[in-house]
Amino acid sequence: MSQPIVPLETPQSRRFDKKNKNEMVLKMRIGRVELSLFQSLHQETLETILDKVLLYGDSSQ
Repeated sequence: MSQPIVPLETPQSRRFDKKNKNEMVLKMRIGRVELSLFQSLHQETLETILDKVLLYGDSSQ
């Protein structure tokens, strides 16, 4: 006895929030390194990243 063929429900794909350009705080390039920072970063994280990137930029010149 064969089973009937029934359509499967297709799951809706999950939509991810895109970062709007309005939320971008800073976009910079130092040599081959490009950095984009957004408002959603914690202040402490933002400062740490900037310190490291700017230190890298100073040492590479």
